[in-house]
Amino acid sequence: MSSHRSSYIFTPEAFDVPYISLPDRLKELAAVHPEREAMICWSTDGQRRSITYSELYTRSELFAKGLATFGFERNSVIAVTNTNCTEWLICTFGSQMVGLIPLHFSLANFSAGDIVTLLNGIGRCTAIVMEPSNIEVCNDFIDNFNKTAEFLISTKVPTLRNIFFMNSTDEKFMTTQDICNIGSMSEFTLPQISADDICGVFLTSGSTGIAKAVSHTHFKMMHAGYSWGKNLEIQPGEKFYNNMPFSWQGSYPSVFLAMKATRVTVTDIMAMKSVTEITDFTVRVLKEEICTSAFFISPVISELIKRETQNLDIFPLRVINTAGLPVDAHCANVIGKVANKFGVVYGCTEIGFISVLLVDKTEDYDHYACGYPVSGTEIKVVNDDGGIVPIGITGEICIRQRDRFLGYLNAREKNDFCCEPTGWYKSDDIGFIKQDRSLVVTGRKSDIMILGGVLVSPSFLEGILKKHLCVANAYIYPVRDTQMFQKACAAILVRKGKTVREDELKDFLIKQKRTYSDSFLGNRFIPEIFLFFDTFPSTHSGKLDRKRLREEIQRRMSAP
Repeated sequence: MSSHRSSYIFTPEAFDVPYISLPDRLKELAAVHPEREAMICWSTDGQRRSITYSELYTRSELFAKGLATFGFERNSVIAVTNTNCTEWLICTFGSQMVGLIPLHFSLANFSAGDIVTLLNGIGRCTAIVMEPSNIEVCNDFIDNFNKTAEFLISTKVPTLRNIFFMNSTDEKFMTTQDICNIGSMSEFTLPQISADDICGVFLTSGSTGIAKAVSHTHFKMMHAGYSWGKNLEIQPGEKFYNNMPFSWQGSYPSVFLAMKATRVTVTDIMAMKSVTEITDFTVRVLKEEICTSAFFISPVISELIKRETQNLDIFPLRVINTAGLPVDAHCANVIGKVANKFGVVYGCTEIGFISVLLVDKTEDYDHYACGYPVSGTEIKVVNDDGGIVPIGITGEICIRQRDRFLGYLNAREKNDFCCEPTGWYKSDDIGFIKQDRSLVVTGRKSDIMILGGVLVSPSFLEGILKKHLCVANAYIYPVRDTQMFQKACAAILVRKGKTVREDELKDFLIKQKRTYSDSFLGNRFIPEIFLFFDTFPSTHSGKLDRKRLREEIQRRMSAP
């Protein structure tokens, strides 16, 4: 099969990425733009904190020198719990400067047993930096946590020796500032950090089980920062908005480092109870900070579209970007009054950024479009035998980049399954290549339902249900059925202040049949079971926790 007709696309390097570690890039910016704000963090009670490039570099360096006094071996792991605050940045950059590897995770979203499994699976975890609110869970895996001791003792995590707090009023716990104070008295010479050193360990969403751990290099994250920043069209010195957790790769600090810009974020946005609340606060922050571009999750985009002409004094932004799969064409309706351009980024924890799309006309965005590969990326779509399929034919998406996936640190048995010897990573995403050589991602291979012998993507049905004005989110769960093999159960997150009935949603799906005439949608594919929720469980990165939601669905269905 000739290459021009097959589902293979490649984008050569299109821009230069500095071959430099993240701390060295921060040092450069601190010297050139010392007073420029690097990060602005809002809390939902209206408190605003910011830190300049110069302050961030200086405090990170002090933190690094303070850590050095504890005698950690280079490349040891230090777990830094997820909190969007200046202390998180100081702990992360400081750990990198001294040659440690930050592990980014959320104590709040893990049970003690899961934490033990995670830390032992990764290995070499010698310290945790955490928030006081997470203190209770530590009693279950640290033997002498409530006693004054130089080193912690954990028979469950034998490598663990220290716990530090980002902030604390309890004098027996050492804080970020305490370590910086120690560093101010140290003459320790920090080691040279290479662009090819590991900059951090990132966790998959854990939506199908225990989160898998993936490591990435400094260069990899700098490349990601450029890819993301270019798609947001961020200019040096501008403010851009992204309220997602720092530990999520699309929200990692490498974006503002790459673009020499100022990141605006919210410390605890995921604690809000509804999309309406999140959107209200987001609009407030955008107005206060005069941001030029922003990343929003798709429910917030839908909320902004419904509000139409409100807040015209801050809109349109230059670019509104989103990620997560699949992205419905409805989201492109932000173009006009809310934003001049709409962008979508496709990626995964294992690979990072894969493809991007940016359009300035609503009609130029089709359902689930993911655009073109980022620089230095190869994409192919294959069948079950590994052969490349023709253009327009759906198959599994495989990706290969300069910085290859280094394997799961705590699920090594999965590496051979996901990775080919030639460097291709099998994503488990399904989609196809269009005639214009762009990528469309329609769902997950492992998520596909089999209803009466026909393959149906749950994501497809979810996307339609989310269009209903009373639906904030939807999750389709396949249930075993003796006649059809599976039947669909729809978990519906009802928008705050709204009510909706099962028959209304069924009628809504039937009416959409004309719009999606080329799909599998038909009467027999409409979910047979509807369960309604006030809240959905979320993972450490704010994504839907599919595992916990499935458990709740099973519990409800088995209840008498």
